[in-house]
Amino acid sequence: MLATLTEMKMIPHSHFGMSGPIRALTLVYTVVLASFLAVFFDLSRIASLGAFFYLIMDILIHWGVFCSLRHDIGARGWVLITAIILDVCVLGAFGGIKLQSDTLIVIIAAVAIAAVFGFQRIYLDRWTDMRPNGHAVNKPGKS
Repeated sequence: MLATLTEMKMIPHSHFGMSGPIRALTLVYTVVLASFLAVFFDLSRIASLGAFFYLIMDILIHWGVFCSLRHDIGARGWVLITAIILDVCVLGAFGGIKLQSDTLIVIIAAVAIAAVFGFQRIYLDRWTDMRPNGHAVNKPGKS
């Protein structure tokens, strides 16, 4: 998925002097990130971060389908809204439990998610132009 988003110019990438296709490079990025997480967090904290990121992503995907693609793909609105409500309930319960047992990981997750949103907004605003078909292309004069 990381390679596909990179090819669509939805996320930035750099070769850092390495040769090879984007798919190989994104695999290297993933291994480096996983190594970083393994050094600084235990497995339960890594799993908690993953759960927070997944639940937020799932809510946003359901919302995007509800708002933009529901009619095109024949999705039922009540199913999407139910999924969003259930995801929010699970996120709230999980977040509440983690706040009591490991407040730091909740703070780290919130900061990391906010950073992802912030960097993505900056990248898309500065370097890409969204086309009506949903594909991003480099703005003129940007490489």
